[in-house]
Amino acid sequence: MADYREISQEYAKGAIRAVILINGGAAVALLSQLGKLTELGYADDVALSMKVWAAGVAIGVLNWLFAFLSTRYVDKSEREAEHKEVHLSTSNTWMLAGQVAFVVSVGCFIWGCFSLAWNLG
Repeated sequence: MADYREISQEYAKGAIRAVILINGGAAVALLSQLGKLTELGYADDVALSMKVWAAGVAIGVLNWLFAFLSTRYVDKSEREAEHKEVHLSTSNTWMLAGQVAFVVSVGCFIWGCFSLAWNLG
């Protein structure tokens, strides 16, 4: 039988890694071209994308904390039966925070890409 908790945790880890990778990778790629872009006078135009991608990485890293807290409260609900509903509710709150953080981090990647394309195009 499938362990849905373990499967969910693997998907969450993959999603967190992905948003950190896409935002961080975009920033590194842009940094590798910064010298040429600065020579061409685009230094100010790329600054917003760098800031947005940095925020995307930070939000992705923060998502690890949300995932930890969500899992921690699920564990507490299993050990403290008298507070099970409260702990599960708290876990769901942290899970929702993680889902929002994921979407915002993906949004940072998209915003950074469109901002860069707009400014350079």
